[in-house]
Amino acid sequence: MRSRILATLLTAVLGATAAGCGGDGAGGTDGAPLDAGTKVSVTVGCMPAKSQEAQRKEWNEDVAAFQKLHPNITIEGKDAFPCIDPQTFQAKLAGGQMEDVFYVYFTDVQNIVRHGQVADLTPYIGQVKQYKNLDPTVAKVFKEGGKVYGLPRQNYTMGLFYNRKLFTKAGLNPDAPPKTWAEVRDAAKKISALGDGVVGYAELSSKNQGGWHFTPNGFRGATMIAVCNW
Repeated sequence: MRSRILATLLTAVLGATAAGCGGDGAGGTDGAPLDAGTKVSVTVGCMPAKSQEAQRKEWNEDVAAFQKLHPNITIEGKDAFPCIDPQTFQAKLAGGQMEDVFYVYFTDVQNIVRHGQVADLTPYIGQVKQYKNLDPTVAKVFKEGGKVYGLPRQNYTMGLFYNRKLFTKAGLNPDAPPKTWAEVRDAAKKISALGDGVVGYAELSSKNQGGWHFTPNGFRGATMIAVCNW
């Protein structure tokens, strides 16, 4: 099923724009409601690159459909690469150079909410029909004080693989794998005790590319003991 992320975001942005929270149209200031027919331009970051033909096609279709319904609103996509640069993100935001609709890393959400750098979308969420279908734990990331400040673009679930043969060799039941971090730790110790270079638990990474899964481990309360460059 096609995921129409842009269409969903623009639905919420429509309400915020009408309330004067975005765009650069004449006749309104931030916070002041705009007339329904006022012409405005809304910039949207992370437009798919031309090399991503399928995603770019969906994006353009969403924009065309939106602008057909709202001819007074012009959507201007920005396809800079990388679309989110941690080195310049905060500077662009603080300097007012960020797009009206922009993507943000999971770890930055609460910070920009606390600093009042994002609009409150709560009054307009009712217009987003798909909102009720979002995973509550994912949607919660963009909530603060009962208000909604953003919508998730995508999410993924992480899991652990285990070696049934090693479980059996270590005296563990391969049909009853660990369900808690404490059980993972105990099983890892028993497997490591087999010796001969066997590692009970390992996170694989190289060239500084493991942060995306090391970070969730930290949020879950896991402790990083050592990092080995193999």
